[in-house]
Amino acid sequence: MLHRVLPYKEVIDDMLQSNSDSIQLLLSSDEWQQLQHVKDFLQSFFEATMRLSSSYTPSAHELLQQLYNISKVYDRIRELEHRDETIAPIVDAMKTKFLKYWEEVPLVTIVANCLNPSLNKMWTVKMLQKYKRHLGLPSHNEEAHVNFALETISRRGLLDELRDEDDLITGYGITNELSSYTGLPPNMEDESIDILDYWKRHSSAYPTLAMMARDIFAVPISTVPSESCFSSANRILTDRRSKLGPNVFERLVCMKDWIEAENRMQHFVSGETSGAETQPSATGSEVDSEDEYDPKDTDLWYLRKNY
Repeated sequence: MLHRVLPYKEVIDDMLQSNSDSIQLLLSSDEWQQLQHVKDFLQSFFEATMRLSSSYTPSAHELLQQLYNISKVYDRIRELEHRDETIAPIVDAMKTKFLKYWEEVPLVTIVANCLNPSLNKMWTVKMLQKYKRHLGLPSHNEEAHVNFALETISRRGLLDELRDEDDLITGYGITNELSSYTGLPPNMEDESIDILDYWKRHSSAYPTLAMMARDIFAVPISTVPSESCFSSANRILTDRRSKLGPNVFERLVCMKDWIEAENRMQHFVSGETSGAETQPSATGSEVDSEDEYDPKDTDLWYLRKNY
């Protein structure tokens, strides 16, 4: 809301000044500046929410990058805290809550970030170092921490099952794959790389890493997609359809989700439209604008009224 109000500062001031009953609501220049500071501070949280709430693309490798962006905001806000007594307690409270959950970055997040070819291990280490510095946290040997995360996931659990006897006999396995992959320079030229397509294309060179990447990137960072699924289920099992058997109910939920996923419509509520009018096509037939909806058209898709 703030990013929509601030551009109309002068218009709002003129409107309030023209009405004697509303003049007491007039904001001072300092108060407008405070609103600008709050907007700039919250912008990174908004962007992180937008990126991590995606229903259609992996988000596991995005978490560390978004945490890093938020840490930069906390670093920039330090000087402001000394000049603005209003925003200081807000920032302190939010930082305390933030560190409660993210003082230590989860190992799986570090591994996912390393498996992003545009960052790889080198930039993951640098990102962790600056992340700690921005938040005023003691920075230890972050490279050793990243190596520990990679070694931990390569020696236990999932990868023990993925390795076969031939890997053990030849000595080729996840260790050699990790050494080969992490030795590559980050592909900084294409930051928008399709990460699933990358590992599909490189599955022959890194077979075990590719399987690991497939499982890690399947983990959703946000609960928005799963909560949306439960909401969809509530619209199927209604008071008038309360006797559906579990097998039929499961098939209906899955079928609906698959169809909507194919059309990139999972975040829409059934029975509602995007609010746009139906427009005639070039052939004269009517085409529902919802069928032509591209989620890339807007960064605010989850703020739509029918989400």
